[in-house]
Amino acid sequence: MRKYIALLGLAVCFLCPMRPAESAPAPQSSGSTFHLQEATIDDIQQGIKSGKITCQQLVQLYFNRAKAYNGFGTKLLTEDMAPQFFPDYKDYKLAVDATSDLPLGDPKKTVPLEFGRMEPTATDPTVQSQYGWIIGIPNSPRTSALATINLRGQRSVTCKGDFDRKGNLPAGAPAVCKELAELPDAFEQAAALDTKYGTSPDLASLPLYCVPVSFKDSFDTKDMHSDAGADARYDIDFPARDHTVVAQLRAKGAIIYAKSVTSEYNGLGGDPGGKNHEKSHLNLEMYSRSTYKGNPSNVYDTTRAPSLGSSSGSAVSISSNMATIGICEETRQSCRGPANHNSLALILPAKALVSFLGGGIGSDIYNDRTGIHCRKIADCTKVLDAIKDPVNGYYDSRDIFTTLPRSYYPKEPYVTALTQGTPGALRGMRIGIVREFMVKWVKADEPVVDAVDAQMKEVLGKQLGATLVQSVTPGWTDDGTWRR
Repeated sequence: MRKYIALLGLAVCFLCPMRPAESAPAPQSSGSTFHLQEATIDDIQQGIKSGKITCQQLVQLYFNRAKAYNGFGTKLLTEDMAPQFFPDYKDYKLAVDATSDLPLGDPKKTVPLEFGRMEPTATDPTVQSQYGWIIGIPNSPRTSALATINLRGQRSVTCKGDFDRKGNLPAGAPAVCKELAELPDAFEQAAALDTKYGTSPDLASLPLYCVPVSFKDSFDTKDMHSDAGADARYDIDFPARDHTVVAQLRAKGAIIYAKSVTSEYNGLGGDPGGKNHEKSHLNLEMYSRSTYKGNPSNVYDTTRAPSLGSSSGSAVSISSNMATIGICEETRQSCRGPANHNSLALILPAKALVSFLGGGIGSDIYNDRTGIHCRKIADCTKVLDAIKDPVNGYYDSRDIFTTLPRSYYPKEPYVTALTQGTPGALRGMRIGIVREFMVKWVKADEPVVDAVDAQMKEVLGKQLGATLVQSVTPGWTDDGTWRR
């Protein structure tokens, strides 16, 4: 029988630049030749098996990187800086003052600009964050990629500091902190794996053994602050149980390492019916800003936004080598935009394949879906296989959209479709190109779509020998060389 495969939402960056050199090398374990930068799943696991690095040492390296590189890569634009950006700002200010008594909404009113300032956050008043107008810092050594790191004493605001220590909790600790304190942090997860497996991990049952994963803050993680990027004070800021995908990856040996920065409530502008709302300029934040945790910067040009997409923190955390895998969420372009602009591979499955409603704070129940950010498509594929439950497959009883016939899913793991790229490796396979994902809606789509189209012809068709067929959709211009 002939094999069929459809490229459903698969985003691979063909136009991305070479990664910039690190401003400072990541620290390495003593006497080790293991390199953290660009490390893949296989690199990590082979390094552990060969004794070059332990799981604890690996997690410590990621902690070190986060300490060095995670944080505000933007600065406040204050009123004294306004003339640099607005030559006529003096006249503008006069108009603001002259119409200050008019109510908001009056077409004659000149609305004042919301300049940058530091304010205490609602989440944790001891922490100040950037509000209002911000601009990127050229060649910044930092970017706000990670919102929360799974480190004891720092992973929860409800149970901060000693309220998260092992053993007896101090007086005044909320009762729920006892439950959190019993859960291991990322370093303790790594220590348990080292103790049990050493240099002989069971990769058959733990395919993501010791692989640090960052999750978009929309995904519930029972051992970390989970609030979809919002700035709000919660009585309990961590959920009772994991999102289904989090639980599956935890069971497959992954280190539940961090939550990545996301714009508030997936770009809804905050204020989901309450007093807490996003204090920023939407056009400047590019749907990636968390009032509590900041705004990621593009790793290739830190003066630029990471992309138009609320999963920007997920992509930046991987491209900046602060995690190995990023689990993102997309309603419309939240995974694809950040993957493209930060030089990543992405598998964005059809909504029904991988659960999002299994414990996620969403934007649109009918469109939200889970995606996978990695440096290489092979790693994305391994993660997609690992999400599959050994009994229920990809079905999630918490997510009605995953209710599909078993015949919908391939019997073999997705990694079996990977090839080394030898000439003719895909001869006899028909590959379907879903053109609905390649319509050029805006000017920025054109170079990416054209490059992907050319690469499909050259690599998939000519070099690897696959037969290419395409869907037909309004908005796509066929050049006459494709089959239908």
